[in-house]
Amino acid sequence: MTLILVTGMPGVGKTTIMCKVSDELAKRNVPIAGFYTEEVRDPRAGDRTGFDVVTFGGQRAPLARIASTGTKNPTVGRYSVCIEQFERLALPALDERQAKAVLLLDEIGRMELKSRAFVERMNAIVKEVGTGRQRFVATVPLKSSGIELIERLKRINGCQIFHVKPSNREEMYGQVRDAVFRLVDSK
Repeated sequence: MTLILVTGMPGVGKTTIMCKVSDELAKRNVPIAGFYTEEVRDPRAGDRTGFDVVTFGGQRAPLARIASTGTKNPTVGRYSVCIEQFERLALPALDERQAKAVLLLDEIGRMELKSRAFVERMNAIVKEVGTGRQRFVATVPLKSSGIELIERLKRINGCQIFHVKPSNREEMYGQVRDAVFRLVDSK
């Protein structure tokens, strides 16, 4: 097994699970690569204004912001995707992969998939995962039917999918963590 997917509705705790797993792997001195996404909120009003992409090494760049009139960037809902900034940080984070590294990716979602370069990189990663050369843990949207890249990942032999809900998020963390440890220990 080289692939674990974590899915669930927005806000259910998928990112929290990924960050906790990355901390656990760091404690075990397991090399990791990849990134996670984080909400950006207005400090005064508390309203969500966008999303950032953050590497597990702590670098941060905009992923999306509330779209302004006349934006030339692609949009997802009310958000304009910051393709250049996203690619400048996310693509090198995916390239930092080593043979022994576990690739953690939160998330493979509609915003990230607006980047052609990201899609190309993910297609290469899917091939590596399919041949067993890359250990990969990713979060994907619950409603991902029609997203070919995610459907291809789900079809990889041995793919484990964990569905996180508010009622099971603590239990799911333990199950995902244990599955990742088995993934690490199998190499």
